[in-house]
Amino acid sequence: MEILKDLGMAGFIFFLVKGLLWLLLFALVYFGWIDKEKVRSLKAKLSFRKRK
Repeated sequence: MEILKDLGMAGFIFFLVKGLLWLLLFALVYFGWIDKEKVRSLKAKLSFRKRK
């Protein structure tokens, strides 16, 4: 039962950090510190789905 608690805490921390990074990215784009086109090109490079 202890391992489930550890996995739950690790999952919570992972999604907390992931969410904070998304908020940081949106803030950087909103205030103009990062160009939207740079974000789109980075997103295209990180996409693992096949494009048609």
